[in-house]
Amino acid sequence: MTQPLFSVQHILFPTDFSKTSEAAAAHTAGLARAVNAKVSLLNVVPWLPDWYGASEPYFPVGDDVLRNLELSKKAAEASCLSLLEGLQKQYFSGIPCDLQVRTGGVAKLIVEYAQEIQADLIMIPTRGAGPMRPFLIGSVTAKVLHDAPCAVWTSPHPRELEAFRPYRQIICAVDYRAFSRELLTKAWQVARLFQSRLSVVSAIPNRITASRAAGDHQSIQAQKTETYSALKNLLAELQVNASLHVLEGMTGEVIQRAAAMEDGDLVVIGHGRLDEPFGHLRTHAFEIIWNSPCPVLSL
Repeated sequence: MTQPLFSVQHILFPTDFSKTSEAAAAHTAGLARAVNAKVSLLNVVPWLPDWYGASEPYFPVGDDVLRNLELSKKAAEASCLSLLEGLQKQYFSGIPCDLQVRTGGVAKLIVEYAQEIQADLIMIPTRGAGPMRPFLIGSVTAKVLHDAPCAVWTSPHPRELEAFRPYRQIICAVDYRAFSRELLTKAWQVARLFQSRLSVVSAIPNRITASRAAGDHQSIQAQKTETYSALKNLLAELQVNASLHVLEGMTGEVIQRAAAMEDGDLVVIGHGRLDEPFGHLRTHAFEIIWNSPCPVLSL
C-alpha cells in the first residue's frame, strides 16, 4: 500500500516566554528546519474582560476605567509583541515566521488560531503541578490537547527537553482493545519522514491478585499472544515495517519502558476527533505524556 508521507508545512508555537517554553522554542525551530515548515509564533495575554465581557459588568464603571483597561491591554500586547520579535531573532532565524499576539482565554485562542491558519501541528510544552493527573501537564496544554483540530506535540513533562535531533526511533502506542489502522499508517509516515525506525507497542493490563494468580496469568498470556498475532497481521496488511512489543503493565509505564528499551526519540499516540463518542483524547493520553521520557506526538 502506497501512502503519502506525513507532512508538516505549518507549525503553531504558542509561548508564554517561560523557561520550559524557551526550551521548546529551540526544539520547534530544529523541527521546522528539518521539515522546511513555516512557523507561527503566538502569545496570548490572559485578559479577564475579554473572557467575560467588559461591556456587561456586574457593577457600574466609568468611561475612564474602560479607557484605562484598553490602554493597559494595548501596552501588554505591545510588550509581548516585542518579546516575540526577540524570540524570533534568537531561535527562528531563516525560518518563515508570523508573529501574533491576542488577548483572552489562552487555550481557547490557541485552538481558534490553529484553525484560522490551518496549522498542521501545534508544539506546546507541558507544565503544571496540580493535584489531579490531567492537570499535572498544565491546564492550558490539557485543553489544547483535547480540542485541537490538528496534531499536537508535547514535551517530556518531568524531564529537561533535549536539543532537537532528527528522530531516529519512534514508538507508536496502540490500544490492545481497538487497533487504529489510521494511527499505524500515520506513525509509519512519520517514521518515513525522518528515515527512522518504528516500534509498535501495546500494553496488556496486569491485574494479578494473590488469590487468582494462576488464572489471571494464563488469561494475560493468552491476551498477549492474541494481541501480538493480530497486530503482526495488521502491520503486514498495511505494509508497515515495525518491530512489535506486547508488554504487561500500566499503559504509561509500559510506554516509558519501551521508549527506554528502544532509546526512543518520539512517542506517537492517537489523538481522536471531536465527533467521536468517547471524546477527543484516548483514555491513556495524559498517562503516556506524563510518563514518556521523550516528546509525544498526538495524531
